[in-house]
Amino acid sequence: HDAAREGMLILGRRTARDRIASLLVAIAKRNAALRHTSPTDGSSFDLPLTREAMADYLALTLETVSRQVTALKRDKVIEIEGNRKVTIPHFEELIRETGE
Repeated sequence: HDAAREGMLILGRRTARDRIASLLVAIAKRNAALRHTSPTDGSSFDLPLTREAMADYLALTLETVSRQVTALKRDKVIEIEGNRKVTIPHFEELIRETGE
């Protein structure tokens, strides 16, 4: 139920950037919970979704997801190594990007 509710919350976000940031926060929180910790500055995880899957889940186009992920990277909100490893330098900054 929590995952479904979280999914609805993410889709309720206004901008593509809000949605992507919200999804990344949710993944970071889930990964941290699995390790019985909290997401912190410098938290990193492997993305469990391809950009295509993110686009489908967030009701966005692949191009929009790619553009927004690149923008979050450029703005130093996230770092990406390879295609999958995401590091969040400042967790509060990513949370601010969700528009919450």
